[in-house]
Amino acid sequence: MANHVPEAALSCYLIFFASKDNSGSGILIGLGLIVAASVGILLGVLFLMISADSPFLRLAFIAAFTFGGMYFSQASRLGSMAGTVGFVFAFVMTLYDIIPVAELLTRALTWMWVVVFFPMFFLVLLNVVAPRSPARLLRATLADRLDAAAALLRNTPNAVPTAHALLGDGNAKASTYQRMARLLSLTSKEESYREGELIDLSYRALAVALARSQEGAAPDPVLADELGRYAVVVRDRELLTIVPRAGAATSGMEAIVGRLAATLWQGYAPPPPSKAPAEPLLAPDAFHNPRYTQFALKTLLAVMICYITYTALDWFEIHTAMITCFYVALGTTGETIHKLTLRILGCLIGAAMGVGAMIVFVPHMTDIGHLMVLVGCGSLIAAWIANGSERISYMGWQAALAFFLCTLGGFGPSVDFGVATNRIIGILFGNVVVSLVFSTIWPVSVGGNVRGALAKASTALTGLLRGEKDLGQQAADFHTAVKTAESGTELLMFEAERVKKTEIAPDEAEALLSDISALSAPVFLLSRDGAAPRGMPRYVKAATVRFENAVAQWLDTRASDIKNGRWASEPPIWGDALRDVEVAFNRARRQAGEQGRRLPAAVRAQMVSRLRLYRQIDARIARMADVKAA
Repeated sequence: MANHVPEAALSCYLIFFASKDNSGSGILIGLGLIVAASVGILLGVLFLMISADSPFLRLAFIAAFTFGGMYFSQASRLGSMAGTVGFVFAFVMTLYDIIPVAELLTRALTWMWVVVFFPMFFLVLLNVVAPRSPARLLRATLADRLDAAAALLRNTPNAVPTAHALLGDGNAKASTYQRMARLLSLTSKEESYREGELIDLSYRALAVALARSQEGAAPDPVLADELGRYAVVVRDRELLTIVPRAGAATSGMEAIVGRLAATLWQGYAPPPPSKAPAEPLLAPDAFHNPRYTQFALKTLLAVMICYITYTALDWFEIHTAMITCFYVALGTTGETIHKLTLRILGCLIGAAMGVGAMIVFVPHMTDIGHLMVLVGCGSLIAAWIANGSERISYMGWQAALAFFLCTLGGFGPSVDFGVATNRIIGILFGNVVVSLVFSTIWPVSVGGNVRGALAKASTALTGLLRGEKDLGQQAADFHTAVKTAESGTELLMFEAERVKKTEIAPDEAEALLSDISALSAPVFLLSRDGAAPRGMPRYVKAATVRFENAVAQWLDTRASDIKNGRWASEPPIWGDALRDVEVAFNRARRQAGEQGRRLPAAVRAQMVSRLRLYRQIDARIARMADVKAA
């Protein structure tokens, strides 16, 4: 305001957009937005020079940028970044309608660079001066997992919901902290390798501890105390000085705890991790899936309706309608309606806060300090909402924008409601347009995402039985898929019956999710036990392999049915695969008795454990196979 930089409200809102929970990501995004603004404005000026004298060409550019940005936001890993680039270029093309003088428009775009530069410069500076260290956040995440696993081993009340929340986050955020810490030189290369192993081991420990708890296993205070001690070691950035005990168990929770101890020993030299194959930029079906084209066309239609409306009415002040179309549009009807509901509620909350402040506080303000306190209090409330759960977080973002539009309309305290009112009207109008377009033209139910997540969860259980990936990776795949399915099931309530009936009903999704979750605990525990030990008769091993292959085949078929929309048909038939295992186990006991010898203790323990888990799996699959859709 002191330098008369326009659009102070947008500058403040960019802080919400770019702020992250760790300083590494915040610095990268801040610098990236400065570079993107620089390149984007230069290209915007170039396209304006080309299309300045041709309204038709400007309209064609608006359509092309909108379609391209929204198409690749769905068909590539760029996601919302592609949509944002498309929005910037499309919106720049519309500015010529209100500033038809090329020189003035160029100056206005130059000021827009300042609008972006100021907040990003201060954001980067804040992350350097008062950082939230990604290394410290990673250690806290790992320690929280170990503490949660210890609580499960003690059968502590309310430990299960905490474990579900931590497992549902997967390893993506922890891996981001690891990369950011290494990028900022907060950890050495060897320490980063060690942290990578701890990310996997802590996830394994929590997944197995949850499975034990769900199966009603007895408390294990010894292992719980050991995990609690390792949590303290990780949180305090220390290492074990005592060599881990020899002869640790080769399977089960004891093996995971032993690996943790070995990894945390100061004499351990972690090997470099194997490089994962790079994920392709474009989706495999990027150029033949009609949903991407349909999504881009629907967004383009909504954008054009808003743009033509406020241009025809000569009411540019409601241009936020066009902006709304870009940021509310999502791949499915449920997600879109949910987000626009949050946007409307947030807009009304922020507008109420702003109008209330303009009536009660602004007339009594006498210096910039008062305005800073007002903006700070409004930002705090909006940020508190924005940092809530995914169900409501976007409402906080919208509340912040509406509040800033009301209170930061000029270069000083203002009681003019005109600008803020027009922009809020634009937001509401844009929401209505998107809602009508996305719910009536090619509606896409979020049920498809739910089916895909349920199929992925079932496939992860199959992978555990077949040993296709390690336990940690399969556990992460399973729990993140379950969380996606749970979130999608909640979004089904935002869809009309005619939309979601083509995919899956909420009660069917909940039933499938319950069945797959119930089956997960014995499968995780079976995978934890590993291969059959030496000394187990060959025919017993063969029977266990046949049973596990039968379970994997059943889950494969079920996953295929769910993914392809055949969940409502009769599930695949489940035979009497358990009988062969029981016959083989009884034969082994009988032959050992006839020969006057005892089976080794490890073999007996494995046979008892496996038979118990097999019976649980058999009972749950049999119940799932008997269920028919209503």
